[in-house]
Amino acid sequence: MSRTKFAGLAGAAIVLAVTGGCSFKSAHDGNTASPPVNTTVVAAKTTPSSTASAAPTTAGFSPDSTPLANPTLGAWPYFGMMEGYERFDEKNIASSEAKKYLEDVPYDHWQFFDGTKLITVEGRTMTTGGKGTTASFFQIQKTYEKLVHDLGGVTVYEGTGKPMKDDKIMFSDRRYRANYVYEEDQMGVYMVRTPTRQIWVEVYHPWEDNSKNYWLTIVEKKALEVKVKMIPAEVMKSALDSVGHVALYLSFDTDKTDMKPESAPVLSEIVKLMKANPALKLTVEGHTDNAGTPAHNQALSEGRAFAVATALKAQGIATDRLQSMGFGQSKPIADNLSEDGRAKNRRVELVKR
Repeated sequence: MSRTKFAGLAGAAIVLAVTGGCSFKSAHDGNTASPPVNTTVVAAKTTPSSTASAAPTTAGFSPDSTPLANPTLGAWPYFGMMEGYERFDEKNIASSEAKKYLEDVPYDHWQFFDGTKLITVEGRTMTTGGKGTTASFFQIQKTYEKLVHDLGGVTVYEGTGKPMKDDKIMFSDRRYRANYVYEEDQMGVYMVRTPTRQIWVEVYHPWEDNSKNYWLTIVEKKALEVKVKMIPAEVMKSALDSVGHVALYLSFDTDKTDMKPESAPVLSEIVKLMKANPALKLTVEGHTDNAGTPAHNQALSEGRAFAVATALKAQGIATDRLQSMGFGQSKPIADNLSEDGRAKNRRVELVKR
């Protein structure tokens, strides 16, 4: 049994006893130190390896039932690469397709598998990965698991994609993951819950990757800072008269058709526009980015357009003045290679009839 060292988040170093000899580097320093922690490493499974850090298992994982912890955290993204591993960047990642999945953004969402279902978490998101040859994926799982457990966190799921395959569960926003999750896919999902936040960590190895590289995604759950730009009714009217359409950015629940309350001022301006122009008839068009499958995005865009039209009718706009259509990801107005571009493509357009 050799000792694997990795740095703690508060700058202190922790030594983990695992099979093999690969170190872990923190996100903000590379120090290693001190006495080993004797930890029994067990085979990867769908329940936590430590009874003290066990997560609730009834009906899958329940984030809000997870014990609270009060760790001392360092700087975002809190977790670094395994020692001997180089962080993915646009120069060292082989696939041009994979480059677009690298991100560190203030707000996005990620689907985590808990062994039973998918849990969507929204907040600050970083996706990167480690390029190297010195560790098995089992060792990678156990290294991140130990670090999370030492912070008072829990194991959500460790294992393969077989339960997803058996239950026909698919990621609607797959990104670097396969179109269908094969039973050879390997993943480890961990979470720390504090009084003010949840920090989720996923390490993932797709079945088709024959290397010893791995993907790392970290999400710090938080509410969206509302930045919906309200376009006055007069500006909408001017755009409709000049170019025949106007793009609006309403706020919806992630991957759903439910509008958030912060969209209400935008809807009020549309109602104002239509009441001031009683002869105006509009088509509400829904558009998405290219995350997820085309079929899923088509249905999502149709549902969101319908939701907007329904909300306008509920505020007194006649049914024959509105119709709704969805175009999915088929009509982007920006590239989908960056979060900024994807955000521009996730829109609702009013089109003059």
